[in-house]
Amino acid sequence: MSQGLTILAAVLVLADLAFCFGVGLKTRGGSNTAAEYFIGDKKIGTVLLFLTAWASFSGAGNFIGQAGRGAMEGISAYWLWLGEGFLGGIIMGYILAPYLARFKYLSMPHFISGYLFGGNPQIRRVGGVAALMPNVVWPGAQIMGVAYVLELVFGIDYRIAVIVCGVIFVFYTVSGGLKAVVYADAFHGTIQLIFAVVVIIFGLKLFNFDFGYLKDQVMAADPRKWDLFVDKPAVIVTSFLTGLVGAVSNPIFWNRAFAAKDVKTARKAYGLTFFMNIIMVFIMILLGIVSLMYTNQGDQSLVWLIMNKMPVFCSVILAVSVLAACMSCVDTHLNCAAANIVSDIMDPEGKLGDEKSVRYAKRATLAAGVVAILSGLFGDYIYALGTYGYTVCGGVLPAIAATVGGMVIANLFCRDQTWKKI
Repeated sequence: MSQGLTILAAVLVLADLAFCFGVGLKTRGGSNTAAEYFIGDKKIGTVLLFLTAWASFSGAGNFIGQAGRGAMEGISAYWLWLGEGFLGGIIMGYILAPYLARFKYLSMPHFISGYLFGGNPQIRRVGGVAALMPNVVWPGAQIMGVAYVLELVFGIDYRIAVIVCGVIFVFYTVSGGLKAVVYADAFHGTIQLIFAVVVIIFGLKLFNFDFGYLKDQVMAADPRKWDLFVDKPAVIVTSFLTGLVGAVSNPIFWNRAFAAKDVKTARKAYGLTFFMNIIMVFIMILLGIVSLMYTNQGDQSLVWLIMNKMPVFCSVILAVSVLAACMSCVDTHLNCAAANIVSDIMDPEGKLGDEKSVRYAKRATLAAGVVAILSGLFGDYIYALGTYGYTVCGGVLPAIAATVGGMVIANLFCRDQTWKKI
């Protein structure tokens, strides 16, 4: 990338960081209750819900991480996509989210304990610990994605990039709660849409949409990468179920649904979000496979393709959009992690007053942010962190997830759209 484009990319990245810092200052002190801090007091409309949902769900995992899986695993990477992105996306986006939007719970464990177990505080605490795991490790994965890009584009030391970006993430999320998150995500979601379109167009052109040619090239490089059943059946089933349970039990999907102002809003916003997400993740894995025609970069395959095989202006878009993708995913998970710590684990019976709840929520967000930064510094690779969180969360609550799924399907045609109050 030329010096001029490098400077432009640096200016845009700094502008983005400054914007997020400004959002933190603007929304500071704007939340007076736990409901405002965690779910925006259930007032999020269709457009903002779509943008924050799209931005939050499409982080470094779905861009860089999924392409990295394609490069490392070949077409067998699609087993996780079939569970997580396809079937999990359909269930979450079109069935579960519209149902959850009827309620005004603060988190997934809040719903499970309150709706299914009569408000049992111990169930809520256990659920809070389980849901907390993906909420503290996924931000670390996102920070890893940002650091990869900043290191390759600007030559910034990876560890410095992790720390600087992590501090900004934490600042505005702590300051404004969900209000700050939604405003930042609206901006970042727009950037991510542009990025997805550009990268997909130029990525598919790398093999001229000729899948026969792509197969021949991958087979020549490594025949195992074009074998869908290269892994043992137990590994395939585990991968599929990890993705499925992870998608259905991902805490940020639930929290965004609770923030929707009504069922109609959730149905429109989530339906569009998951339709786009299913397609995008499929193609990102494919681009990782495409990278095998040229190199073996593993987790950084998409970054390498953009830097080396796409027009130079794509590198500018890469730097800005990956930052946007990662920020929007980090802030959501940190906000959800704070809800788990304060509302689910510390105060499941709701005895804290509004002032204390918000004060502790900010401290919890800060603590979760520190853990995320450490995860980014010492994690092995992006999707390793994410699937670890999925495994813990889904492993603790599999029976409950099945119960919830059956309950939702049984109530598909229920017309009662009243909210269950906190």
